[in-house]
Amino acid sequence: MVHIVGAGPGSVDLITVRGKRLLQEADVIIYAGSLVNKELLDGAKEGAALYDSARMTLEEVMEAVEEAEKKGLSTVRLHTGDPCLYGAVREQMDWMDKKGIAYDICPGVSSFCGAAAALGMEYTLPGITQSVIITRMAGRTPVPERESIRRMAAHGSSLVVFLSAGMLTELSEELMAGGCREDTPAAIVYKATWPDEKVVRCSVGTLAQAAGQEQIKKTALIIVGESVAQTGYERSKLYDPVFSTEFREGRQAAAGCGRKTALPSLIQSHAVRSVRDEGRNEKEKVEGALPDALPGTMYVVGIGPGSIAQMTGQALEALRRCRVIAGYTVYVELVRPYFPEKEFLTTVMTKEEERCRKALERCMEGKDTAMICSGDSGVYGMAGLLLELSKEYPGVQVEIVPGVTAATAGAAVLGAPLMHDFAVISLSDRLTPLKTIWKRVDAAASADFVICLYNPASKGRPDYLRQACQRILAWRREETVCGIVRNIGREGQEREVVSLKELKNRRVDMFTTVYIGNSQTRNQGGRMVTPRGYRYEK
Repeated sequence: MVHIVGAGPGSVDLITVRGKRLLQEADVIIYAGSLVNKELLDGAKEGAALYDSARMTLEEVMEAVEEAEKKGLSTVRLHTGDPCLYGAVREQMDWMDKKGIAYDICPGVSSFCGAAAALGMEYTLPGITQSVIITRMAGRTPVPERESIRRMAAHGSSLVVFLSAGMLTELSEELMAGGCREDTPAAIVYKATWPDEKVVRCSVGTLAQAAGQEQIKKTALIIVGESVAQTGYERSKLYDPVFSTEFREGRQAAAGCGRKTALPSLIQSHAVRSVRDEGRNEKEKVEGALPDALPGTMYVVGIGPGSIAQMTGQALEALRRCRVIAGYTVYVELVRPYFPEKEFLTTVMTKEEERCRKALERCMEGKDTAMICSGDSGVYGMAGLLLELSKEYPGVQVEIVPGVTAATAGAAVLGAPLMHDFAVISLSDRLTPLKTIWKRVDAAASADFVICLYNPASKGRPDYLRQACQRILAWRREETVCGIVRNIGREGQEREVVSLKELKNRRVDMFTTVYIGNSQTRNQGGRMVTPRGYRYEK
């Protein structure tokens, strides 16, 4: 009989009770010597044959198994962690199936669990992510293209990367190409649960640097995602006083639980609106008379390009009024210091619909909620999506609060590039086909619009700006005045006025806004200026 046993992540006391017993009873132990803690072998019975599979091929391993079976001996095939993860056990089981050798599997604690314990983290935080992706980088051993790191990163889930500690520069590049920000939280856990365990907290952009400082080159797991920060999560429903389970009844909001529920279905949305129209004081009277709460208002707030100084008074008032502030994690962190008493709701990039639904659910609980957007809420923001989804949440009113968009904020930094007709085009092809983007660029260039480019480049599309410039050069002179503004309204703001020829070869990123002048745009003392009207002959 062959027992395939998971040894656990490293510490000798993390092997299961069953696994320890099987080791103690085995006549033959074939262990993964490069990873398994050899102290586990101290419990082997006297005379047991020990084989280190680190120096063996599959054929040699199975030859040892077959020899033991012929002698009627008990064999333990000892793998690190749990055999089902990167244990290469399927090929061994297929071999034993062909030979008619009986076997079973004893599971073990995986190192990804040990790493979480070392970090003191929960992978599946409510409101952050409810999924964990376990994967690895393609190296000498390939992975299917559909499972590339950049594709896995696009999900926004907690990401655990095995067998990749020696490729951290490439890992960072692939993660960012998949949509991770450079400052996305990350951690490196070296030899989780071993006596010489190391825990290094860093970001996606600093993985290689952090590992280098600690001289970590192998035997480490990489954990990536917003869950690593262990902040901004929602309270679990399981232990929420208002949430009913099989074992206890939830308490009503009126009993002092502090949470309101949605209106009964018998009360129609038009009746809700008529009550709300009578004013906030009247709303409070009605709430006191009904068993449930009236839905709150959904404010979609443009917070400007980044600085609190560029936020409108209307936007600030909406944030003060709301009980909940929702948004993409990066934007929430910009306002959190000014509203520490609020409830915050965040999701990562690509989780826009999920984020909007969670915010609308808060409104249905009776909480006024603000969905914050960088720049203006109606320019590549959440206003449209929230208006669409709000139809599914009766009684929730949506109010749009405008903000200063990057196009105008960046223009002020450069001078006055938008004084005449202009077009705003995003070069991100996440939501728009690239063919359509190029069609719009060509049309704007041919019509002599000043062109403002959002999202001009990223790790996954580093040459989109160059391609755009090349297309525009079919209609504009190489000397056409252009402008670049980085980190508008934030720390590290930079501006540069260049020619279209120079712009084509500039390195930019997602935090950069690019301006391409029309035929009349001038460089006046280092400022980009487009005349208000053309000078032409009648």
